[in-house]
Amino acid sequence: MAQITDRRLGSPHGVASEHESKAAEVLAMVAGDLATNAPDEAVDPTRFAVLVGTRAYEQAGRSCHGGGQNVSRLALQTVGEVPVGVTRVEFSVTVAQAARALGYDWTADDNRRVIPTIPAPRPGQGRAAR
Repeated sequence: MAQITDRRLGSPHGVASEHESKAAEVLAMVAGDLATNAPDEAVDPTRFAVLVGTRAYEQAGRSCHGGGQNVSRLALQTVGEVPVGVTRVEFSVTVAQAARALGYDWTADDNRRVIPTIPAPRPGQGRAAR
């Protein structure tokens, strides 16, 4: 039986590819959460599903009309089952690989500014320039 997230044969890359890119972004955020928040704890499958759903809801603009449900379903299907006893940091690798499988480009994040710039007077400006 076909699922809502299954791509129809011969269909263009319309809605399905949009869901894939959004699910990839959601999984990338979830992988970061798993790796940084309590990384040595075991993954609870229900909490993992809630985390994916929460990130999909946020990504959909906190609206039930943004496609978050389809995005979270696709993300969970791509990741698959949560192994028993796996730690959050170990499972974050699996989640990151699922994000990459859906087309997430990790290199785009490499170029974003991590430390914000603070406006400051340039040398030669301010008191010394008087």
